[in-house]
Amino acid sequence: MPDTAPQWLSDLVSEFGARAKTLLAGPGEREATIRPPLDHMVTKIGEHFGLTVVMHSEVPDTERHVRPDYGVQVNGAITGYVEVKAPRVSVDPDSFRGRNLEQWERLSDLPNLIYTNGTQWRLFRDAEPVGDPVILSGGPLESAGASLTVGPDFEPLLRQFFDWEPAPIRTVPKLVTAVAPLTRLLRGDVVERLEAERKAVAGGARVEDQQFSGLANDWRRLLFPEATDEKFADGYAQTVTFALLLATSDGVSLADTNLHGVGDAMKARHSLMGRALQLLTDEMAEDFRISLELLTRVVGAIDWDRIRSSPRDTYLYLYEQFLEAYDPKLRQQSGSYYTPLPVVEQMVRLTGDVLAQVLGRVSGFSDPNVTVVDPAMGTGTYLHAIIEQASEQVRLNDGQGAVAGRVTDLAKRLIGFELQTGPYAVAELRTSDMLRRIGATPPPGGMRTYVTNTLDDPHTDVDQLSYQYRAISDSRRLANEVKANTPVTVVIGNPPYRERACSAPKFWSSACESCWLIRSGWGTAIGWSRLVQAQRW
Repeated sequence: MPDTAPQWLSDLVSEFGARAKTLLAGPGEREATIRPPLDHMVTKIGEHFGLTVVMHSEVPDTERHVRPDYGVQVNGAITGYVEVKAPRVSVDPDSFRGRNLEQWERLSDLPNLIYTNGTQWRLFRDAEPVGDPVILSGGPLESAGASLTVGPDFEPLLRQFFDWEPAPIRTVPKLVTAVAPLTRLLRGDVVERLEAERKAVAGGARVEDQQFSGLANDWRRLLFPEATDEKFADGYAQTVTFALLLATSDGVSLADTNLHGVGDAMKARHSLMGRALQLLTDEMAEDFRISLELLTRVVGAIDWDRIRSSPRDTYLYLYEQFLEAYDPKLRQQSGSYYTPLPVVEQMVRLTGDVLAQVLGRVSGFSDPNVTVVDPAMGTGTYLHAIIEQASEQVRLNDGQGAVAGRVTDLAKRLIGFELQTGPYAVAELRTSDMLRRIGATPPPGGMRTYVTNTLDDPHTDVDQLSYQYRAISDSRRLANEVKANTPVTVVIGNPPYRERACSAPKFWSSACESCWLIRSGWGTAIGWSRLVQAQRW
């Protein structure tokens, strides 16, 4: 490394110092005052590197203090963020207190971040500092002026920042590590937006002009009537993230189209998640554009072929691992702890035996008159175990050539309900992969899996707010039709909230013992024989 900075960089730093000194001598908030000359300097440095650098201001109002000052776009791609502090304010996270600490706890989720007070510059990658702080010398900004000088370490810091690329993601743990923090960041953006709209209404703004609050209310009416703003923000962030994961797993390119186009590409096989992605981002993408683009760029780096080359349990604990990294407390509250696969497989085997030995369905789950429901599907482990065991039974009895056709027929009679869009999307991802591996075809319009509250009364009318919400309202309506009218042979699963086992409404089960078995997911052969003989809910 040379002992001095190149002349062009020294000139830009000197210009920055002169402009900052002039502006700091006038009125105004000190942090905001140095942003224009800093913006100019960073952009010009990018030009010398042959890059087109755009500094997008991330602070639309004074109420949302946690967002960083700039999202930085390099050659059209979101690359990182810059947070500007007032001159002489520390940029060392160990010294942060109060709002600065709260902000750091949020911003530390970012994969590429610069903190600066104008003279001190620090680069962070995933909350870890990269190298030593870089100091622009010559005195404080208020007095240095054109005498501000730069050493040889400033240029490489900015080159590292500009050159950031999301690392290829080839394993589920890496996927979780990369995606969970950005989902958490997006959730925080949504919470802040809703808070800002509430304050606007309190200040006299019209309720009907608050677009995001209106979206949240529509979302509640269709899916989550009791959802608080925080729960809506969580649902928003998880739905967007897992819709993008589902899209890329099906080969949809995120680089060649906008998010609305991604939703269109998903409609053939994943209509609900594709439409949900559009509804949640069409009108509001500009407000969260930088966060969404960074998330999209990271998800686009996933190598699904490499992930799929892992053992068959690749996705089994994906959502559980995601929640542990994203919000461990939420994991506890949602009951997202999954039954071990060996237990699931034995429960499925036992139920198949009851079908054959008690109900006379000698081909078990493959019998064309057997319909199965998992009332709290999660990531689909029970339904997938049924597909695997049925496939093996068909192979042994009728040969490998019969497997694809019989599983295609079985897929029409497998039904899953799930309240959370994250695990729902993982279930769709796993099912798509499993059917692809077997050579089977999903039913027209996709699997019979629905985002719905299983315990909702099926005779309650579903709101149809407008045509654009059709895919989501259809999910609830079709789920209600299953509850009210579909003859169901097997109800199997391991729903959370065992303490509510006997509070289910009368349409759920008429036998308390069966109700407990449904809710707990455990039982003896006698108990399961009673359960499968129920025939209808």
